[in-house]
Amino acid sequence: MRSERGHAMLELAVSAAVMISFLAGTFQFGYTFHVYNQLVTAVGNGGRYAAMRTYRAATPQDVEKGKAAIRNMVVYGDARPAPDAAPVVPNLKPEQVDVQWVMDGTGSPSGVAVSISNYTVDAVFKAFPFHGRPGVEFPYVGRYSPSENEP
Repeated sequence: MRSERGHAMLELAVSAAVMISFLAGTFQFGYTFHVYNQLVTAVGNGGRYAAMRTYRAATPQDVEKGKAAIRNMVVYGDARPAPDAAPVVPNLKPEQVDVQWVMDGTGSPSGVAVSISNYTVDAVFKAFPFHGRPGVEFPYVGRYSPSENEP
């Protein structure tokens, strides 16, 4: 029995290292999954908002103002957020939201695609980049007003 002395200490050290690794991996996966789910919800809400809003296209600036409102909806949950508004997903910025209008043959919108680009989730031990995902595409059901200005 003397030859087995100290084995419990080694087993505890090895077991603790394995358990801590599993716990850290589970935390990292869970946190990344949680943030990704928040992104999916935010992009879906922004896409639905874009599909139903009035498409105003009197000038290229009006189209860009409309895209900015959609980006704000994704990031802040509000098309016109307060100056001190916090993003619904940590560290998400309006520049990281990509909005693309799908136009039909007549030049009117038939759909809208919203996705995330260049967003990274820092999950303590590893960073997970998201580019082009999550993304949604909705058919356009809003009012088309090519001569109206964006407020």
